Amino acid sequence: MAPSKLDMLFLQEETPSSYNLTTPKKGNHRDGDTYYSPHYHHVTVSGLHPATTYYYKPVVHQEVEQFQKYNLRTSYAAHPSAGKYSQAFQVSEKASSQDPGIEVRQRHRHLNLPPYDGSEKECPSPDKIRSFKTAPPPGYESVNLAIMGDIGQFPHSEDTIARMIRSKKDIDLLILAGDVAYTGTDHRRWDTFFDFLDDYPITERIPMQVVPGNHDIDKEDQGNEIFLAYEHRFRMPRVQPAQLGVYDGPPGPLNMDQPPYPLSYEWGNAYYSFTYGPARVIMISSYSSMEPNSTQYKWISSELEKVDRSVTPWLLAVLHTPIYNTFSLHQKDKQIIAAKDHLEPLFVKHKVNLVFSGHIHAYLRTTNVIMDEVDPTGPVHITIGAGGRKCEAPFKNAEPEQWVEVRDATIYGYGMFRILNRTTAEWDWIHTGHTDDRDYNQLWKSNDTLPSGPGSDHVFISNQYYP
Repeated sequence: MAPSKLDMLFLQEETPSSYNLTTPKKGNHRDGDTYYSPHYHHVTVSGLHPATTYYYKPVVHQEVEQFQKYNLRTSYAAHPSAGKYSQAFQVSEKASSQDPGIEVRQRHRHLNLPPYDGSEKECPSPDKIRSFKTAPPPGYESVNLAIMGDIGQFPHSEDTIARMIRSKKDIDLLILAGDVAYTGTDHRRWDTFFDFLDDYPITERIPMQVVPGNHDIDKEDQGNEIFLAYEHRFRMPRVQPAQLGVYDGPPGPLNMDQPPYPLSYEWGNAYYSFTYGPARVIMISSYSSMEPNSTQYKWISSELEKVDRSVTPWLLAVLHTPIYNTFSLHQKDKQIIAAKDHLEPLFVKHKVNLVFSGHIHAYLRTTNVIMDEVDPTGPVHITIGAGGRKCEAPFKNAEPEQWVEVRDATIYGYGMFRILNRTTAEWDWIHTGHTDDRDYNQLWKSNDTLPSGPGSDHVFISNQYYP
């Protein structure tokens, strides 16, 4: 049960951020006006105990003085330039038998822009008290990680998140391997994406870590800004503030399916790392340079060198573009080629256990593999890109490559990676729906069809660091 009273107040330390840009008129969803984003408030909450459930409530500036009258412990002063946009965050780890009506919804939603329409749903109550559980300490034996990719805001996206919510007690952390909102450069769809997360409130309880995908670049047709929404709307455990440049290519639309490489985006939400119990997780940007002399490559190499496998025996990497690809799509992506040429040797050298990706709207799990050869000392690669965007990716060859264990492009879903102890983990592919127009897999440049994927993919994975 949620507490009836919260006992600590955290105030925003930094200036709230926002961005604006002009969207040229195009189709039915563009009006040529300037888009003004909401203000984004990032509040750092520190001093929390590991593996502890905390209850919280975001509050706006009108409520801050009221809460301060109650002599709540205040941990930080609001930034002097925050002004009327200052926001606070109340937190408590005390439970109570009183429930203030967490599920009461009061305000009607006004945004009803495609593709997600939440206009028939009411907003959460402004008095709603939410909860989250902090990460276990480093070295903790067992954690459950949910992995998904290419979620968007489509009907199958709703199926995927709804399935997660039903299993939320089994999920400690959620990782999204890129392609978040699918805006088509209409930034109002970022707003409706977060409406979607309001209506399917998985992230109010479970922390979500993200990496950038190609559809998060969001370059306007006549502009050159990139990753504005992705960098402003999230706050990952960044190494240092973002160094976000602009696209320096020719004007006009950018082919988001084959974006140029590399783009000028360092640090911030582009790449970072974190520890979650027994796992060290390296989050990588496929769209920043991965060349050996690049900032990101040097950082990845340094991070891998520093990992203490006696404390975090499991080492995971996440990037949007897969290194191994059994499908006909994206075979010549410069990002995939760069990752295979430059990152795979690093992953092999440091015995990375698993590499998670999205990008291709399908499912693939490899065996342990090194440079296209089956090898028990190599990483396992998993593509989990059928979170919600249309599941469709023909196989390149009728016979799967020797490193393929399971492949499919007919089933939507996400994955559960359960670390059981320092030597053994469990992987489970969770199905959330099937393709709407076919029940078979396709073959590239052929009218032949292949059976739909298996009913499940549930396996135990050994930590190859411990032979």
